[in-house]
Amino acid sequence: MKFNFEFNRYSPREEELYGTILTLGNGHIGLRGEIELEPTIYGTTVAGIYDYAPYFYREIVNAPRVIGLQMMFSGEPLNLSTHKLSRYERELNIEEGTLKTWVHMETHKGVKIQYESLRIVHGKRKNLIILKFKFQASKGGLLTLVNPIETDVANPSYRPEIMVKHCSLKELYFDEKSIYAEVRTLDERYNIGIGSSLITEEKVERSVIKSSRGIAEVLSLQVRPNKVYEFVKYVVISSKNDENLKEEVLGELKEAVGLGFGKLYEEHREYWNDIWKKAKIEIEGDDEAEKGLNFSLFHLIQSLPRDSNISLTARGIHGFGYRGHVFWDTEIYALPFFIAVFPEDARRMLMYRYRNLESAKENAKLNGYDGAQFPWESADDGYEATPSLVPLDMAGKEVVRIYTGEEEHHITADIAYTVDLYYKFTRDEEFMSKYGLEIILETARFWASRVELDEKRGYVIRRVIGPDEYHEHVDNSFFTNLMAKHNLLLGVAYFKKALELGGEWMETIKRAGVDEEEVRGWFQVAERIYIPRQVEGVFEEFDGYFELEDYNLDPYGIGEARLPEEIRKRIGKTRLIKQADVIAAQYLLKEQFDLETIKKNFDYYIVRTTHASSLSMPAYSIVASWLDYGDLAYDYFMKCAYIDLKNIYGNTHDGFHLATAGGVWQALFRGFCGIDIKEDMIEISPKLPQKWKSVKLRFFFRGAWIDLVIKNNEIKVKLLNELKSVRVYAFGKEVVLGPGEEVTLEK
Repeated sequence: MKFNFEFNRYSPREEELYGTILTLGNGHIGLRGEIELEPTIYGTTVAGIYDYAPYFYREIVNAPRVIGLQMMFSGEPLNLSTHKLSRYERELNIEEGTLKTWVHMETHKGVKIQYESLRIVHGKRKNLIILKFKFQASKGGLLTLVNPIETDVANPSYRPEIMVKHCSLKELYFDEKSIYAEVRTLDERYNIGIGSSLITEEKVERSVIKSSRGIAEVLSLQVRPNKVYEFVKYVVISSKNDENLKEEVLGELKEAVGLGFGKLYEEHREYWNDIWKKAKIEIEGDDEAEKGLNFSLFHLIQSLPRDSNISLTARGIHGFGYRGHVFWDTEIYALPFFIAVFPEDARRMLMYRYRNLESAKENAKLNGYDGAQFPWESADDGYEATPSLVPLDMAGKEVVRIYTGEEEHHITADIAYTVDLYYKFTRDEEFMSKYGLEIILETARFWASRVELDEKRGYVIRRVIGPDEYHEHVDNSFFTNLMAKHNLLLGVAYFKKALELGGEWMETIKRAGVDEEEVRGWFQVAERIYIPRQVEGVFEEFDGYFELEDYNLDPYGIGEARLPEEIRKRIGKTRLIKQADVIAAQYLLKEQFDLETIKKNFDYYIVRTTHASSLSMPAYSIVASWLDYGDLAYDYFMKCAYIDLKNIYGNTHDGFHLATAGGVWQALFRGFCGIDIKEDMIEISPKLPQKWKSVKLRFFFRGAWIDLVIKNNEIKVKLLNELKSVRVYAFGKEVVLGPGEEVTLEK
């Protein structure tokens, strides 16, 4: 599946946008898609490499740029920005994970140049980047190629004119066939070693340049008219804190060069072929929807971290939006896809939360609570990374006060929710007994200390921010209180389960120091947690919400720009909300509400939601499909699927909207396909858009891989596993599929 982009000129502003869209990665390395022939502020993202930063605590590091390439022909530098272009085209092939580039230009002396490149960030060899390129000139002359490792890089900060340098140079080295640079983060936690070789079968002269900007190898050769010359650039990046880092990097580089481009490329293609066997979704009757959805999944998969020291960040390996921090986006929006399609990877991301459980406990203690309070934003160490304020001007006289780190506490319940969801799908007893159980117990303990007793209303939760971030310092957020109650009841249920199962489950209970008296207290709190009132079937988003100034919107519009200026200025005093809040809670805890109640709340809140957050439309799309609001569900789905391809929010240059990518999958899986997990059974109630003839997908459930072909009046289910049986319910019929069996259910 290929995505082509043709340009009639070179534009740094467009490059920044397409840099995100054309990003390649493998979970360890992120390489933005800016063309290699032009300078850029963007270097390389190495997942998990953070450093201290002004205001943002810790941020992902802009590591040295490794993909750059400079060309000179007969002494004339070749630049897209200064030469006449007759062709500038890029092609992203998501099925193979490749980026192709074609450049045809004319020099100031009238020589026609043709350049073509193929770029990969290797899927299996996580430290390896390869750039294969061809060069052709209409006249003979001297071609000079400069292959740099640019160590003089910095992060864009809260204002574009401010750059923050995070790496100090440790070593520059070269030998007969390679160059090497090593940098260290300023906090001295991480070393990054980079080796590179530019290889050709042509006879060339080679030299090396060292400078304050890094190191580069220079190849020079005389080219003949219209002959095609081929080169392969190999780059190895490793972030091991190892005294033998240089030897390891150069050894891996030598191995890659020895294997050659052909073998490495085939390995990479096999990797993506295996990925798509599980992840690809086919939508018969709607090529545009299929392309947008799989494009989103491609970028989501590319950003998947390869170790449990870090989790999926809000903008992935694609940019510096939100400073590379981890939010609730990961658990609520992205992780359900990985749980269902790549469960081992989902486990690893949940282990990130477990590894930072002690930090979450310290966070709770600092705030005067018990248990574990997960930070709203976290980086590599699990501590709160949300800035309390961000300056708007260079002098720092104007600042924006940020309260989310202090008040948006629902993330703690969101993490517990997803730990439970993972167990429902996988029945991973080892994870749950050793790790997941402790997360649920410690987060339940937090909520038991977070509530306050109100004699009239029961247990209340004061001064929070819900998913709707327009309203700060609110009491009794519907979403927060309901999710807190769910978290407490999970603690009760899993404690009882541990008593029954014993063994490792009980060891975890003892380690957490939880006893029956404490758990009885959790149950009493959960039973008496105050849930905001209903007025004509509509839940009040928080105390006092219904007393605010009312304002209605067209549900098909998005963003705040459509609001009158006077409304924007006082938006926190209106009933307008930023994103799905009450509806998000009803989506996540669907079993607690009847469809009529969900409909009343949807109808009320949909015309009061600006969708100023990219997290908003997925939940609304899903619920709209349940309610047979098919046109609206489809409209939101398509906007989400093309959110970055069309730069809908105008901030794609900051990185990819990964939560929305996960939300698009959920909109298809739980919305249009109507797939729900009920105990040990899969329920399917499809409501596909009218133009869709069928959806074909695969997912994992409790040890079994399941193939589905879904139509509105027919479902084909095939069990691929040879060991498990699965119960499926659809169209009022229940069947049990044995290993390898296939069944068709008709309406």
